[in-house]
Amino acid sequence: MQAWNPCQITSMDDKKKKLVMGLIVQSLRESLGMSRYALAKNAEVDSSWLRRFETGKSGIRVETLIALARGMKIPAATIITAMEKGLANPDKWLEEYVKGRQIV
Repeated sequence: MQAWNPCQITSMDDKKKKLVMGLIVQSLRESLGMSRYALAKNAEVDSSWLRRFETGKSGIRVETLIALARGMKIPAATIITAMEKGLANPDKWLEEYVKGRQIV
């Protein structure tokens, strides 16, 4: 069975936007050495929702984005700036992500 590749999403639709945003939060969280459970607890969000968000299956509200930033002890602007860059060219961002390059 072939592994799933996020670059296979061909249109810039809500699914791709959600995936990029979720992967950005996941990358930031992992760069801080934080588990998904720890972030969910710190941000006071449901860990199953966080899993769905990080995998592109759920959207996010501004209030929740701020809570995630506080949970990671980073400015919300850090997440927003990374999302702006990622959403400016999501195909290139996803390509870099798949290659394992520093994307946040």
